[in-house]
Amino acid sequence: MFCGPTGETAPAPARQPHKRDPSDFVERYLSGIHKVRKQRINFLRAVSGVCKARKAKGLTTLPFDKEAVGEEIKAIMEEDFFCAGPLSLQAMNTLGDISRFQPPLSKGLRTAIAGWALQLVVNGTPGGDSPPGQGACEAAEEGLRKMLQELLREDPSASHLVGLLERVAYWMQSGRVAVRARAVSLGSSLLCFASGLPSFQMPDDAALGHLLVQLAVSLADPEAGIRAQARETLGQLYRMLLCHQGLRKKNTREPRWRRDPGQPWKEGYLHLVQVGEMFREHLTPEQTQAFLEAAWDHVLRLGQEWVREGGLFLLYSLLGRAQELLEEEEEDDVKQNLSALLYQLWRGREVPPEVQALLPKT
Repeated sequence: MFCGPTGETAPAPARQPHKRDPSDFVERYLSGIHKVRKQRINFLRAVSGVCKARKAKGLTTLPFDKEAVGEEIKAIMEEDFFCAGPLSLQAMNTLGDISRFQPPLSKGLRTAIAGWALQLVVNGTPGGDSPPGQGACEAAEEGLRKMLQELLREDPSASHLVGLLERVAYWMQSGRVAVRARAVSLGSSLLCFASGLPSFQMPDDAALGHLLVQLAVSLADPEAGIRAQARETLGQLYRMLLCHQGLRKKNTREPRWRRDPGQPWKEGYLHLVQVGEMFREHLTPEQTQAFLEAAWDHVLRLGQEWVREGGLFLLYSLLGRAQELLEEEEEDDVKQNLSALLYQLWRGREVPPEVQALLPKT
């Protein structure tokens, strides 16, 4: 969420510092000569100006320490703490600018910056869902999206994408609807962007199974709009997996999600079942095991009921037993049975033999 900074006046458009040599200003700031609060916005603008000038000349490196600039950007974001103010928005833009140059940022720094940016924009200020202004909120979300896309362009590895999506997926289970909506929209956008990168490769390790569960749980979200976005994300992931395995072309249509006009309350459950059926034959044994473990982890959580139900359906769907959960015709009866089964599983009773190995050893 975007909001104005607390404790200081929003920086006004300042005169351009050191117009003759912004690189010198950046170096002096990094050395501590100009490192004061009122110069932070000038520092960020100077860095972006250098980036644009060097890009126009076709240069691929910067005349100053890129990693040191990244550290300063992280420090600026950390000062905003709860919400993305004007400085953080400029910081995200500047980070996107430096990401276009070599060498890449270190993995640790990149991960820390992405984590702070997600906290600032996706989670926003605790205590309410109402943004201070739609335009400001959209600007912050767009700034975050562009920054993360540039980081993906800098390092298009499968492990980088999975790491980003797992961080985003954490907010998909927030207790606040606005946070979940922003997270699921961002996750879909990043996945779509990554699929268009020429050098991107799908993850071949167990991480794919774990990520799949984190994304699919949103199919059980109480909000119809979030469920629709989750279907789009999973459809995209499914097409990417088939393309990676040489089974389909990139323009393959999304899967046909099941509908039940007579019982629309069932559709979220049906789509969770469909995830297991869609992906089961395309996951490696390691990915299947990771999927089962992640689904079981969601079953055991003491958080929101819909998250636990999502984990339960995903677990049973991959085991081919999900129809057992939908034998009743009335919504209240299904809910009651699910609640009872979740309690029994939490107590370690009635556990399917296939998941006995997932139980903690006592």
